[in-house]
Amino acid sequence: MKKVSPQQINRLFQFTNQHFVDYYDVQLELVDHLANAIEEQWQENPEKDFETALQEEFKKFGVFGFLEVVESRQVAMQKRYHQLMWKEAKAFLKLPKVFMTAACFMVLFTVITRIPNGIFVLAAFLLPLIVVYFSTLFSKTKKKKAIIKNNNRKPYLLESLILQAGQVGSYIGFPIQVFIFIPDHLMSNFWVGIIYGALPTAFGLVFYITLFLLPRKRDEILQDAYPELKWQQV
Repeated sequence: MKKVSPQQINRLFQFTNQHFVDYYDVQLELVDHLANAIEEQWQENPEKDFETALQEEFKKFGVFGFLEVVESRQVAMQKRYHQLMWKEAKAFLKLPKVFMTAACFMVLFTVITRIPNGIFVLAAFLLPLIVVYFSTLFSKTKKKKAIIKNNNRKPYLLESLILQAGQVGSYIGFPIQVFIFIPDHLMSNFWVGIIYGALPTAFGLVFYITLFLLPRKRDEILQDAYPELKWQQV
């Protein structure tokens, strides 16, 4: 049976790249699908031109092309990323790490309920966190570009999420927004103290996990997520 050649495989990678597939694992999935589909067409008509067969197969994806495939993979990998985050977070709710979590919460709770204008102390806590988040994210974006350059490939979808900290930065202003809507006379309230102790603790934990813990385990995570692929370490 007529087979797709290595040169034609390269053409399929180029084709997926031209149609805005930005992740290597999604490219591999689509290239494999297209190659098999073209070979099936050749079973019926061995004389059919490769490009003709490719365009006919691409039309089957509909008006939006590969977009639905990419979005489906993004949803799946975002779910997996969130599971990884929760797995790491649960470790901070168990011994011995729970002591560190509790200590952070108690410090913030005490600041809010016992110190006048404790809200400004919390702001002083959050602002450096925001600076660290964006500066670290910038350095990881540079690393992502280095991966592409060194390996001559696009990043894996899950790899991209890890290097972009799961885009949790879009929620970074939420605690500050909550601060704004709490009247000053309620700042010493017990339950308000609970909320303001818990929120910065939770956000600090999430940023630590996404910025440092998960990137540190990138090799292990990707090898587990893509066991069928020859993933290249950097």
